[in-house]
Amino acid sequence: MTATGWTAAEGTAEDLVQRFAGEPLMALVRGEVPALVLRQSFDPTHCAGLLERFRERGLLYDPHTTGDLTPRRIDIGTSFGKHRADRQAFFEHSASTHELFATLFDGYADPVSIMYQALSALAPDKDVKTARESDGSLYGPAIFRIYHAELGHGPHYDSVAKRSKAYEYAVSRFEHQFAGVLCLQNSASEGESGEAFINNCPWTPQLQPVLASNSFAEYAARNQVERVQVKLDPGDLYFFFSENIHEVPKIVGDTPRAVLAIFFAMSADDDEIFVWA
Repeated sequence: MTATGWTAAEGTAEDLVQRFAGEPLMALVRGEVPALVLRQSFDPTHCAGLLERFRERGLLYDPHTTGDLTPRRIDIGTSFGKHRADRQAFFEHSASTHELFATLFDGYADPVSIMYQALSALAPDKDVKTARESDGSLYGPAIFRIYHAELGHGPHYDSVAKRSKAYEYAVSRFEHQFAGVLCLQNSASEGESGEAFINNCPWTPQLQPVLASNSFAEYAARNQVERVQVKLDPGDLYFFFSENIHEVPKIVGDTPRAVLAIFFAMSADDDEIFVWA
C-alpha cells in the first residue's frame, strides 16, 4: 500500500538533527520515517558536467551496443559485494578507486566529500570516515552506479552482518546499516522508473523465505506494509535504513539513471561511522 503518514523527512541536516532530538539516523532505525532527504545538496550543473567527464574518460558506455549487448549496471568505484570474496583483490581495487577519485572531480565540487559532510552533520557526535581494517587498508569511499533500460533491483535488504555475513571484515562490527544516494541523472520515463521504494518492514529471519520465493509483494499487500517512493531531482541526496526491504523498479527508456551511492554503518555506543560502497 502507499503510505499516508509514513513520509520522508526533508530539510537541512541541522533541521533534521533538531527535529529528531539529535539522532535522525536512529529515527530511521526505529521506523519513524523512511528517509532523510536533503534537497539540492550538490549543484545539478555539476551533475551533468561530471557525467560528461565520465564519458570522455571512457568510464561510461551503452551495454545495449557493447559486448554481448546484455544490459549491465555500470559501476565507477569499488563494490564491496562484488569484490569482497578475494580480500587482496578487493583492497587493491579500492586503492585504485581512491587514486581515480583523487582527480576525477577536478574543477567540480567533490560529490563524495559532500555526502560525507552531510552524514557528519546528521551525526554530529560521530566520527564519519571511510571504512578501514585494523592494518589501515581502506575500502572504496563511494560508488557511481549507472542503470540502463531493463535494470533495477527486486525487493531486498542490505547488511554486511545479517545478509552477507562477512564477519571477516571490520564493517561487520556495527549494529545498524544504512545507505545514501545522490541523484546525478534521472531516467527520461515518468512514473516509477528507477526511483527506489522503501517498505516499512525491516528484515527478520522470518522474512527470508518470502524474499527467497520472490513473494514479497504478496506478503506486503497481505500485511498492509507501508511503502513509499523517494523522488529525487539531480543534486538531491537522501539517506535510509538499508535493513528495511527496498526495491528499485526497472529503468524504462533510453536515458540511464545515474547516482552516487554509499553504505554506512553505526552502533549507538560506537564513536565511529564507517562508510563504504
